[in-house]
Amino acid sequence: VLGSVLSILIVGFFVVTRPQSFLQEMSEPNLYLYLLTWGSLLVLTGAMMGAATEQLQDRFRRARATLEQLNDLQEQLRGSNRRLEEKNLALEGMKAKVEAVLHYTMDPVVAKLVINRQLRNEKREISVLFADLQNFTAQMETVAPEVSVRDLNRLFSSMEPILALHRGHLDKYIGDGLMSEFGVPYFSEQHALLSTLAGLKMQARMAQRDFPWRMRIGIATGPALVGLMGSENRKNYTAIGDTVNLASRLQGLCPTGGVCIDDRTHARIARWFHTRRIRTGLTNADAQRLEDNLAALDELLRLAPRVEHCLRAAEICGLLGEPERAVSYERRALELEPSSAERIQRSMGQVLLEGEEHAQVPIRGRRGRVAAFEVLGLRNPLDESGRVPLAAARLYEELSKLARLPVETLAPLEAVEGALGHAQVTAALSAALAEAMGLGDRERRDAFLAGCLHDIGKRNVPETLLAKQAKDLTASDQEALRSHVAEAEAVLRDLAMPVSDTVLAAVRQHHERFDGLGYPEGLKGESVSLLARIVQLADEYETLTAWRPYHEPWDPGAALAEMERDIAEGKFDPKVGQAFIRMMRAAIT
Repeated sequence: VLGSVLSILIVGFFVVTRPQSFLQEMSEPNLYLYLLTWGSLLVLTGAMMGAATEQLQDRFRRARATLEQLNDLQEQLRGSNRRLEEKNLALEGMKAKVEAVLHYTMDPVVAKLVINRQLRNEKREISVLFADLQNFTAQMETVAPEVSVRDLNRLFSSMEPILALHRGHLDKYIGDGLMSEFGVPYFSEQHALLSTLAGLKMQARMAQRDFPWRMRIGIATGPALVGLMGSENRKNYTAIGDTVNLASRLQGLCPTGGVCIDDRTHARIARWFHTRRIRTGLTNADAQRLEDNLAALDELLRLAPRVEHCLRAAEICGLLGEPERAVSYERRALELEPSSAERIQRSMGQVLLEGEEHAQVPIRGRRGRVAAFEVLGLRNPLDESGRVPLAAARLYEELSKLARLPVETLAPLEAVEGALGHAQVTAALSAALAEAMGLGDRERRDAFLAGCLHDIGKRNVPETLLAKQAKDLTASDQEALRSHVAEAEAVLRDLAMPVSDTVLAAVRQHHERFDGLGYPEGLKGESVSLLARIVQLADEYETLTAWRPYHEPWDPGAALAEMERDIAEGKFDPKVGQAFIRMMRAAIT
């Protein structure tokens, strides 16, 4: 506005001093009127522009103030974030220290569950393993304390990974022994099998390493109370109950270097292991002598059956603590001489009474006796000649010497499924089928390796899904289970076990189908690799003819008939399928 007034005054000065310069066909009054109008518009425009400028300046000042406030807030926020990050780092460091401290007193898995408050107290059926060293105290008195502690720590360091691999919870070290539970904190249906495998592996590790002691292991299966137990200041995740006590007692009566189990554990694992009943008053040498005598009597009964031989055999069975076996000889005696039924039954009554006494052992702290067994070793599934061709077993023995097989990974994985020996039989049958089809040595070796590794990806699948049939799973669980074919490569890489692209393709495709209805890619016909088509058949046959938690083993003939129907319906390659059927029928009939 001031600028407008100044402009008007300047123009007015020139109008007064030199009016002629502004007169263009306009009278002087009109000139002043024009000047007034022009000046008024100029003043009004200036006033409006000034007001707008002031408003803009005011907005600018407010915006600048707001921006300064935002900058201050942003700086404060950055400071808060820095402090939060520092606190988070401190908390993570503290959590790591707490976990590290907890790992000294409890299983790492349990430590994480404790921190996340995911543990609960419950009664559950589990398997409990007790291990203890023989003559540790005597050896400890002859060497320096540092040497004893060093050797003991070396021993426990070699045992702990075995327990972890077999899903065992390392409860505590008890002097020169340890206690572990299987089936907790995470549920595992095959806890008895996993604990027995772990026990055998622990004894094998004792033999491999140069330890100055020998170990005894006892395992019992049954209900136990598990949870965090202790004072307000200190607790331990542990198990208590009769099953725990029984495992400890079994360890005490077990032969040195052995693994002893109770009858519940035995009932669940006997199909996979060679076992020996522990008999009262009999040493291993005595038991072997009686077994030899029984074998000689069996030969006599085969050549010239007599009642006296049957009764003597039944008596030996009683001494061995096998009353069920004694009854079979009684039946044979009754068939040979029905007229002597009263004498035979009287004799058998005495045998059965003595047999029950010998069949069970007294356990300190228990009123009654219990049946106890020593685990002698794993059965070889390839020895089942009625199910597996001898040529396949021979090929396995030959080819297994040429490859490094991840047995320590496969055995616990198969135990979780209740499918111990699956990879072994599948590998043998795959190699035998490749040979029967006239494939070369390289293809035969690749078929063997693909058969062995086809399920290795299941290591990365939640074990709760492994012991169930696919039809019993939800859609999302089925997808998780099917992911094992894709996970195989990652597992093999983690195990530092390189394989050829041919073997890897067979592993990836062993769930494809010839009719295109398989997974993961829905490949069809010969787009499925030949090795995959071979492994499919071996895998299917082994699964049908072996025990699983969800079915009893099929008769081999019935399994082959079922597979023939699958071939006719397009599930399997008809050429490869018929070659498999011919090979199996020629070998097992």
